[in-house]
Amino acid sequence: MFRNFQFSIKEVYAKIDPHDTAPMLGYNGTVLPDDIFNFVKEMMDEAADCFDICGCYQIFDELSFIEKKRFINISGVDFYPRNTVYNQLKHSEQIAVFVCTVGEGISQLTKQLMSTNEPLKGFIADILGSLTVEAATDLLQNKLRDEMAQKGLKITNRYSPGYCGWDTYEQHKLFSLLPKNNCGISLTDSALMQPVKSISGFIGIGSKVSFNQYTCQMCDAELCIYRKRVR
Repeated sequence: MFRNFQFSIKEVYAKIDPHDTAPMLGYNGTVLPDDIFNFVKEMMDEAADCFDICGCYQIFDELSFIEKKRFINISGVDFYPRNTVYNQLKHSEQIAVFVCTVGEGISQLTKQLMSTNEPLKGFIADILGSLTVEAATDLLQNKLRDEMAQKGLKITNRYSPGYCGWDTYEQHKLFSLLPKNNCGISLTDSALMQPVKSISGFIGIGSKVSFNQYTCQMCDAELCIYRKRVR
């Protein structure tokens, strides 16, 4: 089962508060000073036309979980996501393989601002790109959750190569399960996604899986900009 979605910047921005940038801008807590809040809000307005937001997922039910070696076989392709991700997915009856991107425009705007000696605006534009792709992927995940709920099924959190010890190079295998150039996303030889502001990964589906509201305690990525962020 394959699903493809286009999201408007209006519906994605509805999930983003300018205060979400506070920890990434170096402020303690989750509240920006008024002048910085207004500056971020203006930057959001300026960047709005840069986004081309697209996401998709394909659901697979040909799964094997090999407990001893901690690998998952999806339609004949082996993945080694390491213990944390494996344990969260191992009760899945199906797995949704997904990608989501906000397009190349926000990265181009970031480079333009940096090259014209507006580093703060460029830095904020880069942060907004990250927040926007996360918010768009939340919407994609909500679409999947609602679709599965109609069938009496639940979903897990989403898990991406590069996190919790999962080798980023497995992006190549993940992309092999999806239509080529879907949403205009491609991979470099080193498995980095282009456009840069893109996310890929797995979401487990089943009657015995669970969604964890907060998962930072499961991850050892101490430098993640989202770590311990509280809404």
